[in-house]
Amino acid sequence: MTDHILVIGYGDTGRDAVNSVLASQPDARLTVLDIDFVAAAEATANGVTAIQGDGRDGCALDKAAADLADRIVIAVPDDLNAFLIARAIRPLNPDTVIVALIREPENHALFVSEGAVTVHLRCSGQDPRT
Repeated sequence: MTDHILVIGYGDTGRDAVNSVLASQPDARLTVLDIDFVAAAEATANGVTAIQGDGRDGCALDKAAADLADRIVIAVPDDLNAFLIARAIRPLNPDTVIVALIREPENHALFVSEGAVTVHLRCSGQDPRT
C-alpha cells in the first residue's frame, strides 16, 4: 500500500516538497490543494492530482481526502493561515502526521501544541541584517 500525501500550498516551498516526494517515493499517492487556480494547474502539469481550494475550508479538505492522508504538508506563505489549516485538519484526521513549514520561529510552540508533529522553519533567503 502506498502513502497518501497531501501538500497544501504549491508555491516554491510546496513545489519543493512535491518534487522531493516524487523523487523519493514515486509510488506515493500525492495530492496538492492550493487556493490559486494557476498553482493547481502547475501541480497537475507536474503529474500530481491537484484541487483548487482553501486549506481552511472543510469542503476543500474533503475533496483533497485529508481525512485519509497518511501525511499532510502545510506549505502556505502565512503562518496564521498555516495554523488555521492545521486546526481544520486535526479533527478530520487525528492520526495523520502534519508537517508545517513556518516562517517565524516564535510560532513553533503554537503549532506543536496544535498537534503538528513536525515543524520546520523556512528560510526566506534574505539576509536578516537587511
